[in-house]
Amino acid sequence: MAPEPVGYLAIADHYRRLIADRQIADGQRLPSVRGIAEEWNVATKTAQRALKALAMEGYAAPVQGLGYAASFRPHEAATLRVQVNGTRTRGEQYAPGDEVVILSAEMVPTGGHDADVLGIEAGTPAVLRRGLVRRGERVIRFSHSWFPPELADLVPELLLTESTPPGNVARIEQATGRKTELTADHFTVDMTSLEQSRIFGVPQNTPVLARTTVRHDGNGVIEAGVTWFPRNVVLAVEYTDTANQAN
Repeated sequence: MAPEPVGYLAIADHYRRLIADRQIADGQRLPSVRGIAEEWNVATKTAQRALKALAMEGYAAPVQGLGYAASFRPHEAATLRVQVNGTRTRGEQYAPGDEVVILSAEMVPTGGHDADVLGIEAGTPAVLRRGLVRRGERVIRFSHSWFPPELADLVPELLLTESTPPGNVARIEQATGRKTELTADHFTVDMTSLEQSRIFGVPQNTPVLARTTVRHDGNGVIEAGVTWFPRNVVLAVEYTDTANQAN
């Protein structure tokens, strides 16, 4: 029986563990696309997707003309990683009366980190949407969402300050045929910036929960954003045990 082909996520997980365990040093050049393809006996497209997945999660950084280098995250030793097999519902579930406000939707030059995640050169304008959700008199979330620059023409609604069904990612998938294969959520406690402190009505440097979300279709990032939640806002995640349902 021929061995099962190796998927790009398995390859990415292999290098992720080596980087996290410091067996590959921070800044050390990672194998090339061709090198990974030969070592794992996979197509070059699969190898490229593995490297892009590492970059999306912050474990690799593109080096112009040299491929990718390892990027060690010092907080990784204190991180609990939970892999969930299934589909993450897009967006949030709103309560009756919640007000969604899009503050801006425009082409904005990208900084280094955002450009790396989107796979474009730093300074290249991309779509940035800024919005918040207000419940009564209180803002319960504030977000920045980046989208690749080519989507500005393909999905012109991204540049409108409106929030309408079926949502941005669903609209992108319908317009382009690109489908989300991997969604990565990273949670951390951050301190409010001046902008966030004004939005939430709290002093600057107040603790805030930050959720970074990246959606990838296997070939590139569809959406990359950060959502901030102030104190006393509970972000509840529920999981259905499909294995028990099958039995």
